Amino acid sequence: MSVNGGRVPLVGAQGPLAAITQTLSHPNLHGALVVGEFGTGKSAIARQLVTMGDPQQTRFFLVRATENLAEVPYGALGPYLSHATPQTLDSSLSALRALVAYFRAASEGRSAVVVVDDAQYLDDDSSHILTQLVISRIIKVVLFSDGLPPRTGDLFSLYTDGFISRVDLSGLEDEDAVALCEAIQGGRLSRGAGHYLARQSAGNPLMLRALLDHAAATGELVEQDGVWCLSGRFHPPAPPLMDLAKTVLRELTEQERTAYEVVALSGGISQTQLAAIEEDVVAQQLVRRGLLRPRDSSSTDLRVAHPMMTRVLRALVPAGRSADLRRRLFDDAVVPPAVDDGMIDYLDWALDCGMAVPPDILLTAARTAAHVSSTESALRFARAARAAGEESAGGVEEARVRVGLGEYAVAVELLDQVLADPGRPVVAADAAALKALACVQRGDDPRGIHAIADACAERLVAVFGDEDAESVEQADQRERAGQGLRLLHLFGWILEGEFDTALAEADAFDAVLAPPNAESESSLPVLLLLFRGEIDAALGQCDTALAGIRAAVDAVDRSHGNLEYLRPRLVARYVSALIHAGEITAAQGVLEEYRQRPVVSVEYIAGPLAALEAVLEARRGKFRTALTLLEPALACLRRVDSEMLLPYALGVAAWAAHSLGDHGAVAVFEKEFAGVASIGSRPLLLLGQAFLAAAGTGGTDAPADVGGLEALADAAREASFRSCEKDMLELLAVLGDTARTWRLAELADQFEGAEAQVLSRFAHAQADRDANALLAVADRAEEIQKIPLAAEASARAMRLFEEEGDGRARRMALRAVRHRQSLLEGVVAHEEGDTRGSHDLTTREREIARLAANGASNRAIAETLVLSTRTVEGHLYRIYGKLGITTREELEGEMKAYDDEH
Repeated sequence: MSVNGGRVPLVGAQGPLAAITQTLSHPNLHGALVVGEFGTGKSAIARQLVTMGDPQQTRFFLVRATENLAEVPYGALGPYLSHATPQTLDSSLSALRALVAYFRAASEGRSAVVVVDDAQYLDDDSSHILTQLVISRIIKVVLFSDGLPPRTGDLFSLYTDGFISRVDLSGLEDEDAVALCEAIQGGRLSRGAGHYLARQSAGNPLMLRALLDHAAATGELVEQDGVWCLSGRFHPPAPPLMDLAKTVLRELTEQERTAYEVVALSGGISQTQLAAIEEDVVAQQLVRRGLLRPRDSSSTDLRVAHPMMTRVLRALVPAGRSADLRRRLFDDAVVPPAVDDGMIDYLDWALDCGMAVPPDILLTAARTAAHVSSTESALRFARAARAAGEESAGGVEEARVRVGLGEYAVAVELLDQVLADPGRPVVAADAAALKALACVQRGDDPRGIHAIADACAERLVAVFGDEDAESVEQADQRERAGQGLRLLHLFGWILEGEFDTALAEADAFDAVLAPPNAESESSLPVLLLLFRGEIDAALGQCDTALAGIRAAVDAVDRSHGNLEYLRPRLVARYVSALIHAGEITAAQGVLEEYRQRPVVSVEYIAGPLAALEAVLEARRGKFRTALTLLEPALACLRRVDSEMLLPYALGVAAWAAHSLGDHGAVAVFEKEFAGVASIGSRPLLLLGQAFLAAAGTGGTDAPADVGGLEALADAAREASFRSCEKDMLELLAVLGDTARTWRLAELADQFEGAEAQVLSRFAHAQADRDANALLAVADRAEEIQKIPLAAEASARAMRLFEEEGDGRARRMALRAVRHRQSLLEGVVAHEEGDTRGSHDLTTREREIARLAANGASNRAIAETLVLSTRTVEGHLYRIYGKLGITTREELEGEMKAYDDEH
């Protein structure tokens, strides 16, 4: 692999190379068997290996076995037997002697290591003679193989007999895969792009490179503000990907190829289903080759190991053969599995084969595919539903894809067409909700949501007429549509920050709406749980809010995939609620759990979830980490901002840059904020402004605009944005402001959750000027990873101790300040004047203090330093006075603290 005319660095090989090197140095082992699937870089690692080691100690010899030479006696060893006569090669003993002579002469007294690439292709004679050389301790050997049964067992029996160890090559870890892609592209990848490329290729370096080249060439991967992001549009595989698949298929028997194609095209099937076409041993052989894998450790269902191959094989397998394979497997049935079990690939295959898929299945699949980054499949399913008679509902699902791509004008035009002739009331309500979402995401005033809902209600009356003439089904449709529009108004009030109005409506709605259940496909109960959770969080009822949103997530888990399209949104809101409740560890766990799911939205991973992770890092004082995460996240949010987080994320980015001393970046973020300050909810916009005010824009020596931040906190209080106000007051506290301590105490006392408890204790301790209580609060704040608050509480305690004239307690507090500031990234340490600590002792005093702290008597110290005992006593008197202590036990603690600080 090369880029810009240079070599791409070998990524992810350090572990295997270290394991091989360790084996070669082992006195009782004679080499290693290195096993890896096609494309895992065995040849590259073999080449790297022969350049490693001490040339004064070891001489490497590279042997390249090939399938063409597999039938030629000594074919692989030809380069090392070029001096041998034909008569020598007639006898294995003569050939052995010739190789012994060659390796000894070429090694010149050094250890000889023979590295065999593609060892599974070794001819019988080469395998036999290398085995003899290893057993005779003439050489050590490193065999690189694909793990399939070799043509000859001689050399490979060295592993089963314990002469050599085994090293398994797996796919690249996600971070290594991203590092390789960034080296090739010459720039950073977004979280979503990295996730997509790593998961689709399963970390296989060869497939990863092929997929990366395809994505860059077709516009699937685009550069945005110096970051490589996914465009959201995916294209048919180009010839290089097709050629790669053909290379894989060429290595398979006809039975293996059939089994592999079936599993790939279907999206995954059980071993029982596959056994109806091919014997189980065929599937196991494909698993050993690394081409198939079980769905998980407890399942017998099989998946392709490299998901990208499904797309390639759909283009590669002839239509007639594809239809025949599907008929053999499923007959004419269309019973899609859950989304995690391959629903999207299953339905794509069904449509490829001309199957009649029921419209309701297509609509559900289109909605799900749109939210798990299967854009082209979502459009295909929506259009197929329209062709099957669901013109309006299919139009809504096509518009949903357009919203996900940031094509808001196209989406609104489609939705207006649906609203003009909705077909069914429920479809009209869905269209109105989606239109409202598209409008606010592009920056329209959230108050316009109510106008959209009211216009839809009027249209329903105009189109569907008198309620008295309705059938039972029509009445049910009208009721569900009315509930959907009611929920849309609730969404509008939340964005506006009208939480009291929203709470009253949610309570009334909750009384008439049935709770979610596994049988129902309605999203309304789940969305009501979500909205109620957001309202509770905004009003400080954090525990109640988290329980409600968690219940919504659980409902999606129980829905058999029917509500899976809601998961990305729920995860984002859940993480946000956890962050603002101070549940940092829990938020990190939820983010990681989502990223590990089999089917995810890479758009959410790239934008909203990456931005929220950065917010999390900033709130715990990891400002450099936060800014590193935010830069690619912002690039993605500028393209598509599904959660309307861009203004808030810009504010946090400015605060992080300020904390790192990069005031030029602060000015850039502030300028961009001004251009997007109409997007999203009012409370979140106000909080973004607060971070900008805290950051300031005046350069290195300018203070943060505390006055501006105080004004914003007053605005939040006046608007009853309680959670928003709480965050602003905490920010003021971290900046050292004490004027609003009373309000922080008043507000935090009314909130639920661990963070509120810490803030309440902090505010009361500050109001009471209780230094010891502040230190206790700092300890608790550190426990829940609120490090900036912990550092500020420690600093305030230190100042109070100084005012009280308690030098010893002040020094203890100073150590706490230094410790907590060491946990922060980019924050300048407090300068609190003369600390009068152990670093003020003279060099001689430190020597005496350390000896005394270690238990030496005055006489022993005097003898060691060649001083009089009286002189030592005088020094100790002055040392005790400087440190504010009276005993040697206290001196031991002071010196230990000094050593810890230095």
